[in-house]
Amino acid sequence: MTSLSRTISQMTLSLFVVAGAVAARAAAPMVYLKANSAKVSSFDMTPTWAPDPNPNALIDGNLKTRWASDAKDAQWIVIGFGSSKVVSEVTIRWERAYAESYQLYSSEDGNKWAQIFRQDKGVGGVEKVKVKPTTASFLRLEVLRRANPNWGVSIWEFEAYGLKIRNHDDKPIGEVFPWRASDGVDAAAALPTKLPKALPSPGPITLTEFHRGVNLTSWHESELATPAADRTMEWLKSKHVGHIALLVTWFQESPTSTEMGPDNPLGGQTPSDYALAYCINKAHELGMKVLLKPHLDIRDGTYRGDFYPSKQAWFNNYTKFIRRYAAFAHKYNVEAFSVGVELKGATTWEQDDNWRRLIKEVRNEFSGPLVYSANWDEYKNVTFWDALDYIGIDAYFPIAEGNKPTLKELTDGWRGHAEGIQQWLVSSKLGKPVLFTELGYPSVEGAGKQPWIELTNVKDRQQQADCFEASYRELTPRDWFKGFYWWHYFPTNTRPVTEDLTIRGKLAEDVMAGWFERMTP
Repeated sequence: MTSLSRTISQMTLSLFVVAGAVAARAAAPMVYLKANSAKVSSFDMTPTWAPDPNPNALIDGNLKTRWASDAKDAQWIVIGFGSSKVVSEVTIRWERAYAESYQLYSSEDGNKWAQIFRQDKGVGGVEKVKVKPTTASFLRLEVLRRANPNWGVSIWEFEAYGLKIRNHDDKPIGEVFPWRASDGVDAAAALPTKLPKALPSPGPITLTEFHRGVNLTSWHESELATPAADRTMEWLKSKHVGHIALLVTWFQESPTSTEMGPDNPLGGQTPSDYALAYCINKAHELGMKVLLKPHLDIRDGTYRGDFYPSKQAWFNNYTKFIRRYAAFAHKYNVEAFSVGVELKGATTWEQDDNWRRLIKEVRNEFSGPLVYSANWDEYKNVTFWDALDYIGIDAYFPIAEGNKPTLKELTDGWRGHAEGIQQWLVSSKLGKPVLFTELGYPSVEGAGKQPWIELTNVKDRQQQADCFEASYRELTPRDWFKGFYWWHYFPTNTRPVTEDLTIRGKLAEDVMAGWFERMTP
């Protein structure tokens, strides 16, 4: 062998060795580095949003519990492992209140810290941070800039991972927290790319049919296609629910943005097409009918009803968004479709032609009944009801003034609103059936004052149940009223039962099930 040939052979061998080492490193199994302590800078203690003030919510493995800070700068968290670990990756599962800029530090003693990562262009969602393998007993996250100055920051889970060969006693996260594997919430990457075959509908929705519905809500890419979601659907069937409203949320960055899109590239808050199709099929398999409700949210926290689109480009893009899901609804035999939700600033007279054009284009994609979901203080000003099949109202009407109203007071409160709707229907000569595409109450005192929010933190599940009862008593006898979609259920039973507008496991669920059973054909 010549000297040149020997040199080439050695170089080739070296390349194979290096490539093999890289491939081995890439294929090496990762394990979850379980923390045993957590400290935080502050807690959001407002009655509306605050979860339990428990720093361990960051490290409990539960994607339904979270830490939320107060709305100030200089927020931080520190987690401790109890022993040295070799960290190679950190996953931060942000709630909507995320940090655009932050730093990560490691420490062996909790006193002397070394920076291991800095982010200045954070986008929230699920951020997976790769770091140089670092020996650490503690990790610290320091927030430099919040995404929304009116909010603090909030994190569902703060997770550390390392190579198994460097962390012999640690295990994959599915072994540490078995419910994570059973719920399937970490399985987004494993979802099939090929969409499932559509199952047939149990039958069309007629305009005389009463909707025995709930909203099944998920802000996760894969959650609707998990065993936990299946169990929830089966649970709803046992409660005589016959109709499911499914949300799919797209986002625009700010009130002045004209572009909008799904959240999947930024962390997975938009259900994937596969998960959505899977869930629709599950509903049809159980004999339940589906209302598909595309939602539009704004990343900076502006309420969707409080912005006024001033450019035609916004409505053009919004029309594409709605048409996309109308075609999807047709493909999967969805029974009803909503062309919008609570877009009060976009349903003015100036936009009437745009809405009528959108509705006409949607009817070219979807043959079932159409609704728009107006906020309770918006429905009288919507100009295009005549072009739709239903009048939809997200019916969070205030129905009581005190913190401890009686059932009679709640019923009387509903009577005034029901008669107001009835009088408006007569004067407007619309002749359309009315659906409550959302309605719910928190399980706290004062639930009837502003039903969309928890004004107190005093638990009162009986009051929530009484609000449900009052709604049924006043509305179901009216011939123009065609049903409820109660807000709301999550597609899992592992979330803690909190005193917000959720229904599962509360007295209100029994009220709902009793009325729906009597209404079942």
